Amino acid sequence: MPTKRHKTERRLDSETIAMLNAQREAFRQKFGRDPGPDDPLFFDPEAPVPRPIDRTEVDEALLEALRRSGIAPSLIHAVMKTGLIISEENYERFSPEDLAAWHAALDEYDELQRRGQFG
Repeated sequence: MPTKRHKTERRLDSETIAMLNAQREAFRQKFGRDPGPDDPLFFDPEAPVPRPIDRTEVDEALLEALRRSGIAPSLIHAVMKTGLIISEENYERFSPEDLAAWHAALDEYDELQRRGQFG
């Protein structure tokens, strides 16, 4: 029997709305039209037609940016493992499941560090 999905209502903050508007404008500039329902939100800016940006490239750029920022290696591990960026400023915005995954990734880093598997 299929499970019923429940829609979770989340309100977008002004920063997220601004980012979404910037993405929409970048799409317009690149492709000369508004994005449609089947177009990717984050698109490959080098592609001649709308297509999703390559996840590997995004992950590599994110990892490099995190390393250059001087963020703690344990936090870098948690970001890359969960896909979340959690800080004191946004902690309360995340679901208990997201927070559990974040803390599990931090614990995993500590365990790998203890075993000598990281630097």
